[in-house]
Amino acid sequence: MLDPIRQLLSEANTAKETKGFWLTAARVLSEWSGGTRVELAYQGIAESGTVAAGPKLTSSDPVHVVVRDAEGRVVDVSIEGAPAAFPIAELKAVVDVALQLAGMVGRRASLERERRLGTFLVELSRWLLAAPDRELLLRYTLQSLTSLVDAQGAYVALRNEDGDSLRVAATVGQSAEMEGLVLPLDASATGRVVTSGEAFMSEDIQLEPDGRLLASPSGTARAVMITPLRTSNGVAGAVGVVRFAAPDTTALPAPFTLVELQYVSAVVAHIAGGLALTEALASVRSAAEQARAMVNGSPLPLALVDREGRIEQLNAAACRLFGITVEAKGLGKHLEGLGLSPTGFPLHVVLAQALAGKAWHGRVLVTRSDGDRRIGDCTVTGLAGVESSHLLVALYDRTDELRAERELVAREKLATVGEIASGVAHEVNNPLTAIRMEAELLVRANKDPETTAAAVTMTREVDRAARIVRSLLRLARRADTTPTRVQMNELLRDVVEIRQRVLRSESVEIRSEMDGAAPAVLGLGQELQQVVINLVTNAEHAIRGRTPAVILLTTQAREGWVRFAVEDSGPGIPEEIRHRIFDPFFTTKGPDEGTGLGLAICQRVVSEVGGKMWLEESALGGARFVVDLPAAPENFQDTAVG
Repeated sequence: MLDPIRQLLSEANTAKETKGFWLTAARVLSEWSGGTRVELAYQGIAESGTVAAGPKLTSSDPVHVVVRDAEGRVVDVSIEGAPAAFPIAELKAVVDVALQLAGMVGRRASLERERRLGTFLVELSRWLLAAPDRELLLRYTLQSLTSLVDAQGAYVALRNEDGDSLRVAATVGQSAEMEGLVLPLDASATGRVVTSGEAFMSEDIQLEPDGRLLASPSGTARAVMITPLRTSNGVAGAVGVVRFAAPDTTALPAPFTLVELQYVSAVVAHIAGGLALTEALASVRSAAEQARAMVNGSPLPLALVDREGRIEQLNAAACRLFGITVEAKGLGKHLEGLGLSPTGFPLHVVLAQALAGKAWHGRVLVTRSDGDRRIGDCTVTGLAGVESSHLLVALYDRTDELRAERELVAREKLATVGEIASGVAHEVNNPLTAIRMEAELLVRANKDPETTAAAVTMTREVDRAARIVRSLLRLARRADTTPTRVQMNELLRDVVEIRQRVLRSESVEIRSEMDGAAPAVLGLGQELQQVVINLVTNAEHAIRGRTPAVILLTTQAREGWVRFAVEDSGPGIPEEIRHRIFDPFFTTKGPDEGTGLGLAICQRVVSEVGGKMWLEESALGGARFVVDLPAAPENFQDTAVG
C-alpha cells in the first residue's frame, strides 16, 4: 500500500490541475492491482469528471469503492479483473489519501487561478492604456478568460444598430464557429443577459433555445457563463464563456462556479472600459488621420517645427525635398541638420520673426545628404489659433523650374552652336585641308629654317581649328543609336589601364575604388567612355607639376543608380567660376590645350541617358566630378542594331 501512496504524493506535489492528478491516480491503482481496468469518477467543490486506466475488460463482479470527505468531495472507483483476495480496506485507504491530496491540488490550482487573475487584471489595465484596436482587445481578453476558468471557447456579442439583435464580434477556441453569428435579443440566452443586465449560468446550454447556435465540430457546448458588457452608455453586449463536451461522451463538463463568475465579471468590466477608450480614441485618431492625410496629400513640402527649429512632423513632399525615405528619419533633427539655410538671413532670425507673429517669406537652399542641392521659396509662420510655440514651414521647390530655365538657355546655345557648326564645318574643313597640304609641301620643298618653322606653325594651327570643328559637331550631335547595358566598373578599369602607362612616367598616381555590387547602366559605351576620358584628362591638367599628383576613380551602387566620380589632388576650381564650367567654350586652359567644349559634351551625354552630373570639392584637395546614371532594368535585353 505504501508504494501507491508514495506515487500519489509525488504526483500531488507537481500536479497543476485536479483532472491531471486523478488520471495519475487511476493509472497508479491499475498498476497496483496488476494492470486491471480502473474507472474513476470524481466530484469536487469546483470540478468533476471521469478518468480511466488499463485495458478494457469484461467482469461480472468488479470491485467498487466510494469515498467521501467532510467537505463534500466524492470519488467512485470501479476495478474490473481485480484478484480474488484484493485488499478492499487498503484500497479504501489509498483512495481516501488520493481524495485528500486531490483537495490539496484543487486548492493550489484555485490559488494559482487567483494569482493569475490578479496578475492578468494588472497587466490588462496597463495594456488598455495603450488603447489597442477593438479586435485585438477582444481576442486577447477572451483568450485569457478561457485560460483562467479552464474553458474551451468564448465569444463577445455586441448590439447591432437595429437594436433588435446581437452580432458575435469576436470568438476564440471552439466557439470560432460563432464568428459573425446574429443572435436575437428576445429568443436567446445571450439576448436575455443584454436586456436584463443580469449574468446567466447554465450547466447545459442545450436546454436553452439558442443551444444549437453554440455548436462546434469538435464538441457540444454544455456549461455556459454569460456576463453583461456594461459601458457608460448602458449594456452594449455580452461576453460568454463555454465548456464543451467531447463528441464521444454523454458526460457533462464541470459547471461554472460563483467564484469563476466573479473572475469573469472583473475581466468583463475591464473589457467594457477598454471598448469605451478604444472607441473614443478611434474617433480622435480618425480626425487626426484625416488632418494628416490632408497634409501628406499637399504637393507643397510642409514641416512642423518647435521654436528651436527641430522637426516634429514632415509630410511626404517634405521628405522628398530633404532626401529622406521616411518621416521618422527626420523627426527630432534641426532644419539646419537637414541642410536648410535661408538666403541672406541666419535661420534663428527667421524663426524669431515667425514666433513674434510676423510670417517670413524668402528664398532657401536645401543641401541634401547625397550632395544634391534644391532651391526653393519658403514661408515660416506660427499656427493660427493654436497656443503653442510651434511653427509651420511651407516650402516650394523651384529647383526643377530654375534648372529647366537654365537648360533651355543652354539648349538654345547648343542649337545655335549646332546650326553654326553644321553650316561652317563643310566650308571650313575643305580650306583647312588645302592649307594643311600646302604647308606640308612647303616644309618638304623649302630648306629655309624660318619658312619651315612658319609652315609647321601653320600645320599646328590648322589641326587646332579642325579639332574645334569636330568638337562643335560632337556637341551639337544627338545620339541616335540604341542604348545597351554598360558596366561602368569595366569601363573605368579600361580607362585606368590606358592612361596608367602614360601617367606613370609623369609621376602621377591613378587609383581606382570599384564597388563590385554596382549594376550595369543604360547608355552608349563609346560616349560614356569619352565622358570618363574627358574628366580624367581635365584632372591630369589640374595636377600637372603638383606633389602629390593623385587621380582617384570610384564607383558606388545606389538604389536604382550607379554613381562614378573622378577627383584629383589639384588646386580645385575657384568658387567664382564654378557656375560657368559646363558652358560651351568656357575654359581655363591655354589656347593650345582645350576648346572649352569637353564638360559641355560630357553633360549632354549624361543627361541624354537620364543621369546627373555635378561638381564637388574632393577630399584630395582638388575637384571632384560626380555622375549619377540610372541602373539598367533587370529585364532589359540588349537589342542588336544593323
